[in-house]
Amino acid sequence: MVWVSNQSGTCLNVSITNRSEGSAAVFPVEHALEVWGVNHWQRTANASETAVIRLRGTSVTVDNVKGTDLLLVYNNAVIQVPDTKQVHFT
Repeated sequence: MVWVSNQSGTCLNVSITNRSEGSAAVFPVEHALEVWGVNHWQRTANASETAVIRLRGTSVTVDNVKGTDLLLVYNNAVIQVPDTKQVHFT
């Protein structure tokens, strides 16, 4: 699952290709409490998708989005966080 976290303070319009599954339509992502039905895109974990994020009349394309990535969207940046092994202090 791709998770889009809107930290921009305004509404985003997001589309993610559907090479593996899901819809490639454009969906609004409000700056609000994050919920499964708004912030989640169902995609296969190892698929290579492309996300297009539109914010205030401009757009950013993020390539090689995996189904387990987190996309953090700010006013002036998009950070792609891949799913990696977690390390903990013991």
